[in-house]
Amino acid sequence: MKVMALGLHHLGVRTLAFHLIAFLATVDFPDLHAAEARFRPALIGNGSKALINLIDTKKLIEKVQGHGLLNFQCLVSTSGQPLNPVTYRATPGSTALEMEVTSALWNCRFIPAIYDGRPTEILFLGTAVFVVTDGKPHLRIYANQNRDDIAKGNDFIAPQLIPGTRKKISLVQDELGKARIYHQQGVVELATTVDVNGNQKHIRVLSEDPPGFNFGRAELELSWGAKYIPGFRNGRPIECTFNQYLWFFQVYRR
Repeated sequence: MKVMALGLHHLGVRTLAFHLIAFLATVDFPDLHAAEARFRPALIGNGSKALINLIDTKKLIEKVQGHGLLNFQCLVSTSGQPLNPVTYRATPGSTALEMEVTSALWNCRFIPAIYDGRPTEILFLGTAVFVVTDGKPHLRIYANQNRDDIAKGNDFIAPQLIPGTRKKISLVQDELGKARIYHQQGVVELATTVDVNGNQKHIRVLSEDPPGFNFGRAELELSWGAKYIPGFRNGRPIECTFNQYLWFFQVYRR
């Protein structure tokens, strides 16, 4: 992500392990060409440079990678190139999976997003799930990070933030001044509701860690009123609520 004027980087980077269910249904991304005239989310695709095709499941088996799950995010440019990819919330024992996903993210290409009929840079939220059944690897990539949707294998693409619509304001001296003084890092979990036209209807802080440094309030100020590619469920744009983790960490200047 780009350095922000507030003197803190802001990324969705946090290793918070959570339970991996044993069974996940097979889900293919829907054909969304009918939506191209106005909206189309960035998609992983299925070509030779697609993210899922660059992850070496044979190598994961050789490295004795068992069941594993992790979240990732990256900017997807108007050409489909991923920028500043990061992984987080990996389940314990997923080091090999995290290394494979990270390497693939630096080399893959996405199908770029369309907003109001034009290619648009967006923030892509994804989940990689690796399951070994009878010695055979099974890899699934989901375009969302909602626990229930991942657990059920739902065909859901979370709304995709258009970064250029976030506020560009300095929060160093007010909301984040205390965090800067104490060199404090933090993570915020948001729940955001987006309508079928990509308009933000509601946003709230689910948690912030540690409390007392105004990370949640700062994030609400930065994200309030931002625009999105709407969420898609079963190939159709919908109004929906999705979860996202966002990370603040100190920038040290020379």
